[in-house]
Amino acid sequence: MIRRCLGDLRKAGLVQAKRGAGAGWTLTREPESISLLEVYLAMESGGPFGMHRTPPKADCPVGFGIRPALQQVYSGLEQQMQQYLTGTTIADLLRDVLAQQQPNTHAF
Repeated sequence: MIRRCLGDLRKAGLVQAKRGAGAGWTLTREPESISLLEVYLAMESGGPFGMHRTPPKADCPVGFGIRPALQQVYSGLEQQMQQYLTGTTIADLLRDVLAQQQPNTHAF
Protein backbone atom coordinates (compact mmCIF):
# COMPACT_ATOMS: atom_id res chain seq x y z
CA MET A 1 0.00 0.00 0.00
CA ILE A 2 2.84 2.40 0.82
CA ARG A 3 4.46 1.75 -2.56
CA ARG A 4 1.18 2.52 -4.31
CA CYS A 5 0.82 5.76 -2.33
CA LEU A 6 4.38 6.81 -3.09
CA GLY A 7 3.84 5.93 -6.74
CA ASP A 8 0.76 8.18 -6.86
CA LEU A 9 2.71 10.99 -5.22
CA ARG A 10 5.56 10.52 -7.70
CA LYS A 11 3.15 10.67 -10.66
CA ALA A 12 1.88 13.98 -9.25
CA GLY A 13 5.46 15.27 -9.05
CA LEU A 14 5.44 15.63 -5.27
CA VAL A 15 8.13 13.06 -4.41
CA GLN A 16 11.07 11.41 -6.09
CA ALA A 17 12.96 8.21 -5.41
CA LYS A 18 16.72 7.96 -5.10
CA ARG A 19 18.51 4.66 -5.65
CA GLY A 20 21.87 3.51 -4.41
CA ALA A 21 23.74 5.03 -1.46
CA GLY A 22 21.37 7.22 0.53
CA ALA A 23 18.38 5.65 -1.20
CA GLY A 24 14.91 6.77 -0.23
CA TRP A 25 12.08 9.14 -1.04
CA THR A 26 12.26 12.93 -0.89
CA LEU A 27 9.92 15.79 -1.59
CA THR A 28 10.47 17.53 -4.91
CA ARG A 29 9.72 20.96 -3.39
CA GLU A 30 9.96 22.61 -0.02
CA PRO A 31 7.27 21.36 2.40
CA GLU A 32 5.96 24.93 2.78
CA SER A 33 5.03 24.95 -0.91
CA ILE A 34 3.09 21.66 -1.00
CA SER A 35 -0.53 21.96 0.09
CA LEU A 36 -2.45 19.04 1.49
CA LEU A 37 -4.88 19.58 -1.38
CA GLU A 38 -2.10 18.58 -3.81
CA VAL A 39 -1.50 15.43 -1.77
CA TYR A 40 -5.22 14.69 -1.57
CA LEU A 41 -5.71 15.12 -5.31
CA ALA A 42 -2.71 12.88 -6.00
CA MET A 43 -4.11 10.18 -3.72
CA GLU A 44 -7.81 10.64 -4.36
CA SER A 45 -9.73 7.60 -5.43
CA GLY A 46 -13.30 8.81 -5.64
CA GLY A 47 -13.31 11.08 -2.61
CA PRO A 48 -14.04 10.34 1.03
CA PHE A 49 -17.78 9.99 0.45
CA GLY A 50 -19.01 7.30 -1.83
CA MET A 51 -22.32 6.10 -3.11
CA HIS A 52 -23.34 2.48 -2.90
CA ARG A 53 -22.45 0.63 -6.11
CA THR A 54 -25.93 -0.81 -6.52
CA PRO A 55 -28.54 1.76 -7.50
CA PRO A 56 -31.59 1.91 -5.22
CA LYS A 57 -34.96 0.64 -6.41
CA ALA A 58 -36.82 3.38 -8.29
CA ASP A 59 -40.12 2.51 -6.59
CA CYS A 60 -38.63 2.92 -3.09
CA PRO A 61 -40.01 6.11 -1.46
CA VAL A 62 -36.51 7.08 -0.27
CA GLY A 63 -34.36 5.30 -2.82
CA PHE A 64 -35.51 7.30 -5.82
CA GLY A 65 -34.24 10.58 -4.34
CA ILE A 66 -31.41 9.58 -2.03
CA ARG A 67 -28.59 9.79 -4.56
CA PRO A 68 -29.31 13.36 -5.74
CA ALA A 69 -29.84 14.52 -2.15
CA LEU A 70 -26.64 12.92 -0.87
CA GLN A 71 -24.69 14.09 -3.91
CA GLN A 72 -25.57 17.68 -3.08
CA VAL A 73 -24.42 17.23 0.53
CA TYR A 74 -21.24 15.40 -0.47
CA SER A 75 -20.40 18.03 -3.07
CA GLY A 76 -20.66 20.81 -0.47
CA LEU A 77 -18.51 18.86 1.98
CA GLU A 78 -15.92 18.16 -0.71
CA GLN A 79 -15.68 21.87 -1.57
CA GLN A 80 -15.21 22.85 2.08
CA MET A 81 -12.63 20.14 2.65
CA GLN A 82 -10.64 21.14 -0.45
CA GLN A 83 -10.70 24.77 0.62
CA TYR A 84 -9.31 23.81 4.03
CA LEU A 85 -6.62 21.56 2.52
CA THR A 86 -5.54 24.37 0.19
CA GLY A 87 -4.58 26.47 3.21
CA THR A 88 -2.60 23.72 4.94
CA THR A 89 0.87 22.62 3.88
CA ILE A 90 3.11 19.65 4.53
CA ALA A 91 5.19 21.98 6.73
CA ASP A 92 2.10 22.87 8.81
CA LEU A 93 1.30 19.21 9.30
CA LEU A 94 4.90 18.39 10.26
CA ARG A 95 4.94 21.25 12.76
CA ASP A 96 1.73 19.92 14.37
CA VAL A 97 3.09 16.36 14.49
CA LEU A 98 6.33 17.45 16.15
CA ALA A 99 4.41 19.56 18.67
CA GLN A 100 2.63 16.38 19.84
CA GLN A 101 5.85 14.68 20.92
CA GLN A 102 6.00 13.81 24.57
CA PRO A 103 8.91 15.27 26.51
CA ASN A 104 11.52 12.75 27.55
CA THR A 105 10.39 11.57 30.99
CA HIS A 106 13.07 8.97 31.62
CA ALA A 107 14.65 9.33 35.06
CA PHE A 108 18.29 8.38 35.42
